Amino acid sequence: MKGRQTKTFGVALIVVTLSVLAWFAFRTVRGLMVFGEVDSAVFRMRAVGAAEDQFAKAHPEIGYACTISQLTQDELVGRLANGAVDNGYVFSIVGCRAPDSQKPNSVYYLTARPLHSGRPAFCSDASLVLKYDDSGSVERCLATGVLWGT
Repeated sequence: MKGRQTKTFGVALIVVTLSVLAWFAFRTVRGLMVFGEVDSAVFRMRAVGAAEDQFAKAHPEIGYACTISQLTQDELVGRLANGAVDNGYVFSIVGCRAPDSQKPNSVYYLTARPLHSGRPAFCSDASLVLKYDDSGSVERCLATGVLWGT
């Protein structure tokens, strides 16, 4: 009888240990996935910002592009144009405008809104200074975003 209790206890201990290890492995993999999505969003924000600069130089009469689909010369940016969603983020250009109807577009804001909670929103303007909001709000990022990398 004593041997059976010891065996049952040993099996229970193994099950608990494996469960704890599986939980830590899951949390680690999930954290790495979140890190990958955030890193990918930052990279794409910079790529779209660079494409905006190239577009404005190539089309001085238009100025900045008002949609990502106008920025299709780069393969990465071109993939975003097919729906502007990539790696858990929705990318868009907002607030594109010219000072008046006779001048080129001189203002735009680039945003990356997370599709999943727990991820930051990103935003930038024509200066290409990247900001973020930890709550995931693009609106708060544009209004009071924190500089990325500080």
